[in-house]
Amino acid sequence: MADGRGGRDHVAAIHEESSTIQPISAPRVGRVSIAAPARSALLAGCLPAALLIGALVWPLVFTDEIFSPDWAEQLWFVSHQALAIEANHAPSLFLHSAGGVFYPIYAFYGGTLYALTGIVAIALGQAPIPAYVIAYVLAFTASYGGWYWLARMSGLGRWSAHAPGAVFVTSAYYLTLIYSRGDWPEFMGVSTIPLLIASGLSVLRAERLRVWPALALVLSGIVFFGSHNVTIVWGSTSILLCGLAMLLTIPQARRAVTCRGAIRLLALLALTVLVNAWFLLPTAVYESSTRIASEYPYWRELLRASLSLVAPANLFTLSRASVSTPGTAFAVALPILAIAWVVVGLPVLLRSRLRDPWARVLLICAIFTVVVGLFMTHAGLLLALPRVYSTLQFSYRLDTYVLLGVSGAVLASLVLARRGGRGRRLWSWLLVPVLGVSIVGAIQQVDAYPAGGETRGQVLVSEAAPPHGVPPGVVPPAAPRPDYTDAALPRMAAPPDTRPGEVFFPPSAIHDDRVSVLVHLHPGQLVYSNLQAPPYLVHVSGARIVGIDPGAYDVLEISPRPGATASAEKGRRSTASSTERVSVSPAGSLPVVLGRWISAFAALALAVGFALLILRRRRAPPG
Repeated sequence: MADGRGGRDHVAAIHEESSTIQPISAPRVGRVSIAAPARSALLAGCLPAALLIGALVWPLVFTDEIFSPDWAEQLWFVSHQALAIEANHAPSLFLHSAGGVFYPIYAFYGGTLYALTGIVAIALGQAPIPAYVIAYVLAFTASYGGWYWLARMSGLGRWSAHAPGAVFVTSAYYLTLIYSRGDWPEFMGVSTIPLLIASGLSVLRAERLRVWPALALVLSGIVFFGSHNVTIVWGSTSILLCGLAMLLTIPQARRAVTCRGAIRLLALLALTVLVNAWFLLPTAVYESSTRIASEYPYWRELLRASLSLVAPANLFTLSRASVSTPGTAFAVALPILAIAWVVVGLPVLLRSRLRDPWARVLLICAIFTVVVGLFMTHAGLLLALPRVYSTLQFSYRLDTYVLLGVSGAVLASLVLARRGGRGRRLWSWLLVPVLGVSIVGAIQQVDAYPAGGETRGQVLVSEAAPPHGVPPGVVPPAAPRPDYTDAALPRMAAPPDTRPGEVFFPPSAIHDDRVSVLVHLHPGQLVYSNLQAPPYLVHVSGARIVGIDPGAYDVLEISPRPGATASAEKGRRSTASSTERVSVSPAGSLPVVLGRWISAFAALALAVGFALLILRRRRAPPG
């Protein structure tokens, strides 16, 4: 990763005599002598990362397994968004399938992430499977590269800078997110946090804005704020709290922050958030109206039920075996050897050096890790938080932030050991066997991936929900997902009309998120449908949404024909059936329209800003 022009590294070094953190530039070299350092940097930086990442992602790249039902479902969502973008030239808020049409999954969950991966799928020739796998590999690279960048800025050497990233990506829960849980949006959001922090610090500390750090900040920010809602909330809060703690307790950190750098950082972060406004604004406005938000008591019980998975016997173990379902790779074990290395080294590293800024960084990381661990293992603490935090569903999701704290503590410990005497440097070498055990355990966990289920191609052949556990060639029953349906609509448990009817919107007939069908029904009649849209996100003509049936589908009332009598309008249904046209299209509600305009403006502002930045770089004099 480079902070300077032409790919030169601006490495942060810590001067012990001044106890300040200042960036120092690499010595200038002539064109003749640059080849050897470049080869050395490639060998020490890229090669170990490539070997480790390759060892951890090979089942993603070289097999056709789907690993878990959720893994397949996320692939399915990517495929449908790619088809929508190709047909409409814009991302859609809705999912259309035989399991239900106009389901607003992309309005509340990972909209930008699905859209970006869908665009890659289109660029590859409508190939969602390679695009999906590429996204996973890029996430690994962003996570490892972010930690490497942070370590190099902190003054670590090229080889020791690999340690924090290796601890993080070889951790049990990080791999569980892929090979067992299959929670792709959470994995993508988590993986961008190290790169987001590293690029943000680079932009904050630089004398002027540089292209590559700014680009890394923008891309990681767009993915982070466009992925997983729970990760956005918990990740942003964790970064903010740790950053404030360092600013308040470390004078050198406060002196390193300039007003100009802070403005640059906040401006870029604000634009990355605004790029996601096309789905974040509807989420913010309508989230409280969804069924998932109204079922808070259910999520409280689910949180308590999942607490057994983070029992001490499952967290503090070297085993990568499943703690839930035998034969799966579901593991939540903490990197206890790395934790032990940090804890045992605390008296040595912190002795008479509490004034050192890196000693305080180490303490902040350790305290953060302990606090998050306590919240993860105690449901009462989590449920005492505001609903936006306590609607976590599964407490083991906080394992991610424990891993972030542990990796940060490893980084700070290495910096302190590097600056100490011989004993501390020998102590840092004890991390080598710790990393070796972690890498071997991670490879064993990856090698135990679940196999023998459906293939990736089978996930995409049906218009219905992904065929989890269904033999090939058998179309599964419709599987509606009621999380984002409207909680305010009345539930209609029984057939709503003595003359039952149905309005079915074929998914293949939907174009540009619009569909129209002719039905032979009575004006005023209540009928079932395969529509799963809340009234505030769609416009229905020829009928209106009046309730939700037991399958979480919308119940429609056929509108009276133009010129109907007043008595009919008051509720008297006509006894004669007629041919009616029922149409559905996206609603032009203010949050939806305004969100799209804000996203377009933010994307344009970023494009213009980078164009000017590149132009300034080209016009600058050499050197």
